[in-house]
Amino acid sequence: MNSQKYNYEISRDSQSDAAFWYSPNNNCSPHFHSALELVYVKSGLMEATLNGEFHSLQGGELLLVPSYTIHRYVTPEKSDTIVMTIPLSYIPSFQKLLRGKTFSMSRILNKYLIKEISRCLKCCCDLQKNMPDSMAIRGYIHVILALLVENIPLEDMHTKEDNALVRDILNYLHNNYRNPLTLKTIADEFGYSTSRFSHIFNKQVGCSISEYVNALRCRQVAGMLLEGEESITEIAMSAGFNSMRTFYRSFMQVFGISPSKYVDVSKENDSLLHSGTGYLP
Repeated sequence: MNSQKYNYEISRDSQSDAAFWYSPNNNCSPHFHSALELVYVKSGLMEATLNGEFHSLQGGELLLVPSYTIHRYVTPEKSDTIVMTIPLSYIPSFQKLLRGKTFSMSRILNKYLIKEISRCLKCCCDLQKNMPDSMAIRGYIHVILALLVENIPLEDMHTKEDNALVRDILNYLHNNYRNPLTLKTIADEFGYSTSRFSHIFNKQVGCSISEYVNALRCRQVAGMLLEGEESITEIAMSAGFNSMRTFYRSFMQVFGISPSKYVDVSKENDSLLHSGTGYLP
């Protein structure tokens, strides 16, 4: 489990600094953000869906996720990855360069580019562990962005109607997941038939509406569990679940462990961090 990854998915665009972490067995629910994201697969196999386009990445491959791209990661068996997110505002000159533009490819095949960027990513993670305020981190980020701009052509950003619709849907679900939601009520909200609405969402996001909503609810529960002020049942119900069976099944799908194990692992990680004997990137 990686707390920085889940915290980032929840806070999304409220973060102004670059973030990077090692992510074993990388899995994340469909989401999008304004930050640029890079994923380097050190070993194993990771599957990614970007705006409905499927990618299968093996060890030694690099994925670039442009701003506002709906993306989802799944590890079928085992993967070891490094993830970096860079808010465009982090480097204003880069933000200006990308205004109205986007990178023309997501799966990077240039071996030289992969080698240099992966080296920078590893250095950033190591520096964060030992010298989190190091100016060298910002330097490596400049190098990464320069390598991307110099080696990957930019193209005008054309937002497809379905992509824009799904972004609006994800924002709507993020703001309303605690309320009772059904496929029909959500489809009606956006003026679509249930069949057409379901088809667009499944194609672009890679999962059903119910799976996505339950993942949002599980992340809410995960944060509240660590506060320890209410029972699991009370927390699950307040997050929008109406069945504990559905909650436990969904929580296992999202986090890979039970709610009680999640709390134990979180406390163990906090203990390691405060004692200085461990490191959770």
